[in-house]
Amino acid sequence: MSEAQPTPNASPSKKGAPRWVFFLPLAILAVIAGVSLAQLMGPKPEPASFISPKRHVPLVVADTFDGGKIDLGGVRGPLIVNFWATWCAPCKAEHPILMKLKSEGARIIGVQHMDDGDRADPKVSSEKVRAMLAGGGNPFETMAVDRTGDISLAFGITGLPDSFLVDANGEIVKTIHDPLTGTEGEEFIRAWKAMVAESQAPTKGGANASAPASGR
Repeated sequence: MSEAQPTPNASPSKKGAPRWVFFLPLAILAVIAGVSLAQLMGPKPEPASFISPKRHVPLVVADTFDGGKIDLGGVRGPLIVNFWATWCAPCKAEHPILMKLKSEGARIIGVQHMDDGDRADPKVSSEKVRAMLAGGGNPFETMAVDRTGDISLAFGITGLPDSFLVDANGEIVKTIHDPLTGTEGEEFIRAWKAMVAESQAPTKGGANASAPASGR
């Protein structure tokens, strides 16, 4: 009777893991660090809104300084919506720039942001507004009054002044959360000028388009 043959081991012998496996976590950390550094060193992302760089003007109806109403959700550009206050020092520094933009044909809707002091004495607040506009000029074609802060909340302002560039479709296409006095302000103004130029350009087949020569 022949001897029973030994049963071979069904499982393969264990081998050590490749060396690169031990370096994989370090490689992943290096990639993450590189991406983070690139984001920090790269250009500042456009702060047009909380979610996307383009959104419709909030659908709010506001009281105006002269006692009327304005449907901000129905405005169409090119125009600028500017949030400001009489007690805001950067707003005062920005005011001459708004006046210059007005002289260049800019349509600017102002929104007076009222704080607790303004709401406590609206008459005094109104007198401060009149005094400021009388002294520095009035750059606004219309001025809304944000008595409760709801309009500011709807637009998503982060401070004062804040400005929003609105196109012909009523879309906010650019936002600046600072005065129009620095590099970002210059970029915002260039965007406004480009929008105006585009809106004034002759459309294909429009009245300003050159007519084809008639054949004989």
